[in-house]
Amino acid sequence: MALDASIALGAETAYGTAASTVDGYEGKGDSWKTTREFMESVGFRTGLQTARADRRRIVDMGGEGEIECDVLDAGAATLFASAFDRHDTKAAGKTTVHTFTSASTGSGASFTAEMVRPKSSGGLVAFRHLGCVATTVEFTQEVGSPLSVKTGFDFQTVTHGAAPLKPVYPAAAFPYDWTTGVVELKAPGAFGYTALDVTKWSVSAESGLKTDRRFVRANPLKKVPVRAAVPTYEGSFEAELDDATLALYEAFIAGAVLSARITYTGATKAADGKLSGFVIEAPAIQFTGDSPEASIDEITTVELPFRILDPGTADALKLVYTEPTPAAPAPPAGS
Repeated sequence: MALDASIALGAETAYGTAASTVDGYEGKGDSWKTTREFMESVGFRTGLQTARADRRRIVDMGGEGEIECDVLDAGAATLFASAFDRHDTKAAGKTTVHTFTSASTGSGASFTAEMVRPKSSGGLVAFRHLGCVATTVEFTQEVGSPLSVKTGFDFQTVTHGAAPLKPVYPAAAFPYDWTTGVVELKAPGAFGYTALDVTKWSVSAESGLKTDRRFVRANPLKKVPVRAAVPTYEGSFEAELDDATLALYEAFIAGAVLSARITYTGATKAADGKLSGFVIEAPAIQFTGDSPEASIDEITTVELPFRILDPGTADALKLVYTEPTPAAPAPPAGS
């Protein structure tokens, strides 16, 4: 295990312009890979043995990577901002409330992701991925595990060799674990939400971006990705088959549209005693399957995948992330 490895993310002022500050995330793996293509010219030539060395040119095609980590109850705002179309921030006492939502247009924001890799000979190498734009995001939670998020990125180019940026981590933060989460559903016309016992849930989004915008312009680097297809928002619940989930199976058969809300209470307290929080809301979901499955050595279970739809009167997908407001830095000595 590379104890000195790190992954960090920071907002850029313009696509492909390196961020000057980055937030650190406790990533679960290193998937940041550059892509290079070779342009080659081959034609009839006396004595040709294979492609000539002076007929090949390497082209920087950017690349892809992802940040996969447990969701902490502080310090995740930059990562969530990269994955949603809109981001609104408000102070509420000693807490900061971040609201992330889907929209008809993308945010146009880009980020710098720096993957620092240690060398076996000693020292570190910082690989700075510029022009990172999130293309997918998935939240997953199951019994026995923390809430996790996986965000996939497309990037414009990567550099290495500069001194690593110093990642900022929250002073204190706790993972959201399965013991503090509640999944709730509301049927059409119902007065309020009803809790649903699930063993696993997931919510994912695919942004519909065109990421290969290259042009004959004396520059091999691609331009900022733009939305070219309708985004897809999906999810699923896994649960035991009981009266409540049988009703959801029947909602699937009938094509009913329900509302979903997933709520977590964090463990980190702000100075005014308010706890951190994490809430996902989808006002319009429609189940897409499946039938219950019996077993000779297990309780009958049912998996309920669903599509998240545009309700027409609200955001299709919303995440509200409440974290303690970071304390102001101490003034320099002698000031």
